[in-house]
Amino acid sequence: MRMQSSVRDERAPSRGVSVTRRGLFVLTGSAAVLLAASCGEDPDRTTWTRGADSLPERQVWAHMVPQGLPLSEDPQTHYGSERPLFLAPAGTPYPQLVQSQLDQARAAGLTGMQILLLEDVNSGDDFVTDWMAAADPTWQDGARGFAVAACIQATSRSGAESLIREYVAAAEDRPSAARIDDALVVWVYDARALSPDDWLACRRGLERDGIAVYIVAELRTAASQNDNAFNAAAVDPYAGLFEAVWLFDDHDFMILPDVARWAREHDTAFAGGILPGYNRETPNGGYVDARATELWRSQWQLQRDAGAGWATAVTWNDVVERTAVQPTTDWGTTRADLTAHYAAQFRGETPPTRDPVGYVTSPQFVLEGRNVLAEGLVINHGAEPVRVRVRVIARDERELASSDPVTVAAGEAGAAVLDRGVEADAGSWVYAVVDVTDGTGRRLSSTRGAPVVVYAPEDPAVPQPARRTYYSLASDRSAAFTDLVAPPPRDADARSLRLTAREPVRSLEVLHNTWPAGLAVGQRDVAYEDPPQSIVGGQDVTTPAHGFTVARVVAQDGTIAYSTLVYRRDDP
Repeated sequence: MRMQSSVRDERAPSRGVSVTRRGLFVLTGSAAVLLAASCGEDPDRTTWTRGADSLPERQVWAHMVPQGLPLSEDPQTHYGSERPLFLAPAGTPYPQLVQSQLDQARAAGLTGMQILLLEDVNSGDDFVTDWMAAADPTWQDGARGFAVAACIQATSRSGAESLIREYVAAAEDRPSAARIDDALVVWVYDARALSPDDWLACRRGLERDGIAVYIVAELRTAASQNDNAFNAAAVDPYAGLFEAVWLFDDHDFMILPDVARWAREHDTAFAGGILPGYNRETPNGGYVDARATELWRSQWQLQRDAGAGWATAVTWNDVVERTAVQPTTDWGTTRADLTAHYAAQFRGETPPTRDPVGYVTSPQFVLEGRNVLAEGLVINHGAEPVRVRVRVIARDERELASSDPVTVAAGEAGAAVLDRGVEADAGSWVYAVVDVTDGTGRRLSSTRGAPVVVYAPEDPAVPQPARRTYYSLASDRSAAFTDLVAPPPRDADARSLRLTAREPVRSLEVLHNTWPAGLAVGQRDVAYEDPPQSIVGGQDVTTPAHGFTVARVVAQDGTIAYSTLVYRRDDP
């Protein structure tokens, strides 16, 4: 199926997969197609490696999945609780949506975006031309701008070749199209979908026509399906076929050093590839607990220690698998801000001095008697060390647990973590609170997180699958709900809940047992409605009328606030 008007259509099918689906760029003029003879290329050669150090500069990329994940409200698409933080009203011009994404990506420290294009769904110019149109001005006057590249996913040699050729044509004369020396950068997801012979023929065919590309290939390592180990024998036949490799694996933390070592041994560059967690809530979907931001923080260190030439965040926007690092409603700016912090370290840059920012991350729900994992993070770009601690309090403000304080040096990020049981009965809720103080004990910020619902283990209202997922708030982007929204009547029932913002807001929504139950984008009023039967990614939604209902508001500047909970004990 060829996507109709695909550059503007954001509703193309997403990848059908199960457990895991998967410089400074040297510009040499506007020509993307070069005569192979002028480069001294041998049309019969069998290796394309340029060396393990062939990735220029220390760029920071993200993988983007544009298909089926709209940037503006769409009645045909239901997100879960997590969606882009800056989801726009329906009818917002598409170039404006892309520009917003580009601005967010640069704020998150990214220097490039690789955009997924699917065989038989996309053409090689889908989405990337819109991003290049937005990114081209960033390269004016010799500035180091934002780079764009296609990431193709194909299952046939002809499909791969067509996507590459179409992309090459689209990238001609575009300053933002990523290049290394004479070659356009092309990323590949699941390169092993083609045989080594297919890739050999594909590359020879491109070279015979004078098309120079630098391919960064993902080799479907699938560690979770191989005893959490790197199966080198499966990828060895592809050695020499690509200039660089990158990693997209839900268990990347188990194999990343091995993949980096394999790349060095085969004279191939390694472009990194780390995930902040993984949770595809569909049949056969995999799960890796993000443990608040612990996994994301440790992955950045792992990627750097492995000697990656580039860093790659996987992914920018995939809320189906809960790997998004862009600002989202569930995570606020927490993951994006951490990405900016570690991207600067990776590139050897010093972030601008600013006040320390605290972040509170806590579970969306917990089963009675189970541990509550709450995290107090601080990104300290101030001039002096600060201390951070996290507390869990009851709805009546009683302190139920507290971590030891953790000192975070200037220029660093660090976290205090609680992972223990608390006294909270089913049908109640608790809060995590993060306090940041200076060296004298003076409080710099205190941020209360979203309410943590407590369910009885056998309650049918427990979201399924019952995996630990999170809400996160930043101290500089959180507010009291009643500052933004008029409080409902004290006796309001969840199913008759209606809310009105005090002034225009970006979005106002209702969540019932963590599922979407009413959303207003660019409007001031929202009312409860029954959750949809399914959400993006094909996940079915089944939840009873009883349980917990909460409202969430996102202000125009991205500030997030949660209401107190409405709890209905029994179905009518």
